[in-house]
Amino acid sequence: MPSTTSITRPSRSSRQSKTTCIPGKLECAAQAKILAQKRRIPLATKYNVNTNGAAAPATTRISLPRTLPRPVLGEVDLASLAHAYPNLTGVPAEYIRDLLPSSTSSMRAALQAVKTSGVCSSSLPKELEIIMNDTVAAACPTHMLAVYNDASLGFGQKRHVSLFPMHDLVLRVHCARLPTLPLSQPSTSSPSATIPVVPFCLSSPETFPLLHAYLYTQQPATLRTSLAYPCESASDLLQLATHASKIHGLWRNACTLGVVDPQLYDVIEASWEHTLSAMQACS
Repeated sequence: MPSTTSITRPSRSSRQSKTTCIPGKLECAAQAKILAQKRRIPLATKYNVNTNGAAAPATTRISLPRTLPRPVLGEVDLASLAHAYPNLTGVPAEYIRDLLPSSTSSMRAALQAVKTSGVCSSSLPKELEIIMNDTVAAACPTHMLAVYNDASLGFGQKRHVSLFPMHDLVLRVHCARLPTLPLSQPSTSSPSATIPVVPFCLSSPETFPLLHAYLYTQQPATLRTSLAYPCESASDLLQLATHASKIHGLWRNACTLGVVDPQLYDVIEASWEHTLSAMQACS
């Protein structure tokens, strides 16, 4: 499970540098902008506003894009993959992705068993020490992702950061737009191991656990269940709008990282369509 911490508000210059921690432009950005301006579905709902002690109806409008454009699916950086894993030199990334789910059960168990020490709540360290046990040693994570967004902070506010242990092989074979990952081969023969902390700037940190889990399991049915309607009746428009925000956040993260799995986008697109249809039905 991810742990959380907070870091103090960085200076203006450091904020500018962090926004470029994930290189590359999204091919879907221009399409998304056009959709946002020209192809949006207006949805109306009512809510109560208490002004003089009595409930009065008011109307707010929710505007959402009709579709979530699928990014151009390139391939991952094979040179970077081979540099980190020389034994995989010349092996197609698609072949590795196909075989990976059969060997990730021990990886997922290790993630659940990870415990850290020496976490400072006021600043983000460059490395973290994880406690070694039999489960972790069987498939030790290579990196700790420090996931955050670059939203503006008020004076004195602290930025919220969520920590996710991760195996870089999973990231390298699935994501075509990774930030630079330092090489890491933690020793499993000691009582603890030190792994690098990698700042991960994403627009929707709160939905990263969904993507994190999918990259390990590659089970579209499980993700589809996670993106099902939040209520059986699907009659609460505001609740559905919140659910749509969850799907949209997952899509933004997948585009940012350049996830190359087409099944992921199949699930996102179907879930988005079903949610918008439910919103239209009850608006």
